[in-house]
Amino acid sequence: MVLISAGLRRSVLPRLQPGTYAVHSRVYCSKWLVSHIQEASLNVLSGLYATVYAPLWYRLLGAKVGRDAEISTAQGVIPDMLTLGDETFIADAVMLGDEQVDGGWMRIQPTVVSHRSFVGNGSYIPDGTTLPENVLIGVHSRAPANAEIVSGDTWLGSPPINLPAREQVSGYPEHLTFRPSPWRRLARGMIEGLRIVLPHATVIAVGYTVMMDLMPVAQAQRWGAVFGYLALIGLAYSLGNYLLVAALKWLAVGRYRQRSEAMWTPFVWLSEGITSLYEGMAAPNFMSYLRGTPWLPLAFRGLGCKIGRGVYMDTTDITEFDCVSIGDHSELNAGACPQTHLFEDRVMKIDQVLIGAQVYMGPRSSVLYSAKVGDGARLGPLTLVMKGECIPASTSWVGCPAAPARG
Repeated sequence: MVLISAGLRRSVLPRLQPGTYAVHSRVYCSKWLVSHIQEASLNVLSGLYATVYAPLWYRLLGAKVGRDAEISTAQGVIPDMLTLGDETFIADAVMLGDEQVDGGWMRIQPTVVSHRSFVGNGSYIPDGTTLPENVLIGVHSRAPANAEIVSGDTWLGSPPINLPAREQVSGYPEHLTFRPSPWRRLARGMIEGLRIVLPHATVIAVGYTVMMDLMPVAQAQRWGAVFGYLALIGLAYSLGNYLLVAALKWLAVGRYRQRSEAMWTPFVWLSEGITSLYEGMAAPNFMSYLRGTPWLPLAFRGLGCKIGRGVYMDTTDITEFDCVSIGDHSELNAGACPQTHLFEDRVMKIDQVLIGAQVYMGPRSSVLYSAKVGDGARLGPLTLVMKGECIPASTSWVGCPAAPARG
């Protein structure tokens, strides 16, 4: 997939140039095809993202990527328009430099993220944005206009506000954060290679075995047995994905607790490996089918979550499972996220998220680590509860960052 996508991109499609183009033009069609290659890669090559191999993949597509950049599941990327400086960090689900279409015209402009800048989960970086060095764009935040940003800024929210100060982690040597040794690079690459290969190897092995078993039955035209066998195998494969990830989680990581670990350490590689396998195997093949049913909380309990009675969950967006506590009869709507870690300053900081009883979390709302949501509280859609905050019981909050709801 990597070689075919990169080869198609370089041999068939022209290199895109900044400008404004009609939506019925050849340039728009080229950009459309590049976008679909990217989207297909998110499904087929999901294990490649957030690894040491992701920068190579982006370079093959045509992006300019500096040394030791970290790239997770960015969306809307136009490779020809993207420049990532040395030691930059692009977190999960970032909308990075997507084109603007208005009045039948598509506008594409260069997007630049400079040296050691950090772009948080679910944030939006408009095309044409240039982030100076050491800038932090917070979770679910929109980058401000270029004229408003200076080096070292921290911006949070939508519309964004400039935070005059933020908690920064210090005391970790550079060889564990930005300048790892060759041995650490090799060790991380080996672990991440296994995490990339395992989901696809499982699919191939199971598919081959099933087809070998089914061929004689199909040749005998026993179609009832064929469909029954496929149904049982589908159920076994789905449940097997969950049990495999659960077993690996307990064996490799054990129980998650509050801790901080530099990025270039074995715990982080193993933890991120379990997260990748969960998101690539257990979540799409098992957990997603249980959304909105009483079975999903039960499955999360098997991974370590503490979930009370009668909880409604329409989300599988949980990572450090043991750090999540949800009280009785709470409701987590589609895409709601108890986010138990952040990677600011290239240090993985993990802590608990405590959600009380009868809490309502709206679609795509998030609660960052070290935060507590009191009983009966309501969080509106796209609401972000900051780390360390305490939401009082029986109150309503909206916005990014969360603020008391009017009325």
